[in-house]
Amino acid sequence: MMVRPAMAQDLPAIERIENAVFDGDRLTRRSLRYFLTAKRSLMLTLVSQDEVVGYSLVGLRKGSLRARLYSIALDPKQHGRGLGRMLLRASERAAEAHGARFLRLEVRTDNQSAIALYEKNGYRIFGRYQDYYEDGGEAIRLEKPLEADSSRCS
Repeated sequence: MMVRPAMAQDLPAIERIENAVFDGDRLTRRSLRYFLTAKRSLMLTLVSQDEVVGYSLVGLRKGSLRARLYSIALDPKQHGRGLGRMLLRASERAAEAHGARFLRLEVRTDNQSAIALYEKNGYRIFGRYQDYYEDGGEAIRLEKPLEADSSRCS
């Protein structure tokens, strides 16, 4: 397994994963293509035997110390192997390398496995959004300070 920056030829696999993982609020192919080359975003892929099995998208804002984990997804066949944690940590390192000191994200309140992953990796809840998702679902907001992350050595 390796994490690397996404490339144009990864787009079909990323779109396939996006559509397999999310029932709604999906990124379109056009949006994914844009984020692949946008200067203020970092798209990473998790690759196993030359096959993209996961991706993450981090948004950066000029002059801000906060980055946003906009999306992270694994091929459903890859769940339960610690790969989400691997991709999350790579996303944190990439955001920090671009000057971010905090990483924020939103997650559905009913996505208990994702919430557990984030909390186990040092994210803390700091807010909520009512009616955040297209189906009216609620989101919780989480944040993690990156420079204090000493767990990346493991």
